[in-house]
Amino acid sequence: MKYLKLAVLIVLAALTLAACGPRGTRLSPTEEAAYAAEVDEYVESYLVGQSECDFDKSFLGLDPEWKGKLINDSAWQQKCEADSAEIGAYQSKTLDHIEDRQELRVVIYHVVYEKNPDVTLSMYFYVDDPDHLIVGIES
Repeated sequence: MKYLKLAVLIVLAALTLAACGPRGTRLSPTEEAAYAAEVDEYVESYLVGQSECDFDKSFLGLDPEWKGKLINDSAWQQKCEADSAEIGAYQSKTLDHIEDRQELRVVIYHVVYEKNPDVTLSMYFYVDDPDHLIVGIES
């Protein structure tokens, strides 16, 4: 997870430095529900894949450009296994809110793992990407 976190932080810094700026504009509850439904397959696949240490499932919705540049499958596998032993299996997620930060849309969840029931997960997407590919992950 540490390599993935580092890679994600580099991506986010390179994209816009949005995390350093003011908070974004929150979507309305109706817009949030609609967008969350559109990205749910990728988010759920990421969480289940991380729990199972399944590389392809974890990064099903990751932008291929970023996947190829930043993630080493074998290093990720080793780290994933260590992290999974520490936090346990993925249990559930609850949408907190969605906000736009310049050209990025950030979907924020509360995630429950077997051994860690209070994790905040932020998934980053480009606002104008009709495929809703993941361009950043932060937990």
